[in-house]
Amino acid sequence: MKSWNALGIVGASALCAAGIAVGTAPPADAAAKASYTWLDLVTGRGYSGTTARLSGNEAEVPPRSPSLDCRDPYLSGSGYALSCWGDDFHVFVDCSDGDRYAYGRGAGEYRIIFTCPSGATALRGGAYGN
Repeated sequence: MKSWNALGIVGASALCAAGIAVGTAPPADAAAKASYTWLDLVTGRGYSGTTARLSGNEAEVPPRSPSLDCRDPYLSGSGYALSCWGDDFHVFVDCSDGDRYAYGRGAGEYRIIFTCPSGATALRGGAYGN
């Protein structure tokens, strides 16, 4: 009888451990974040972090005001970079994981660098706002 109880405890422990491992695992797309760096072209200070997906990469891009000046786009592998001068703008990257990542409310002169989530390639990017 003792051996059956011991086996039952071991079996229940294994099931609990499996349930905990499965229950705490985050969904694959919940962890997908793009990293960014905003480099202030006036002060030289940098701001870095991660941003979650905004929408699918086929979504329409909001309009860009003629007062927003963006130059020197760079696209290679998982990276996308753009320099922008404006009063209130956002920069985005579309990645091969099917998502668009955006960050900003930039005001000033910045070089923005995005890196798509692991395994994704940067397809295109841009900016919108003023």
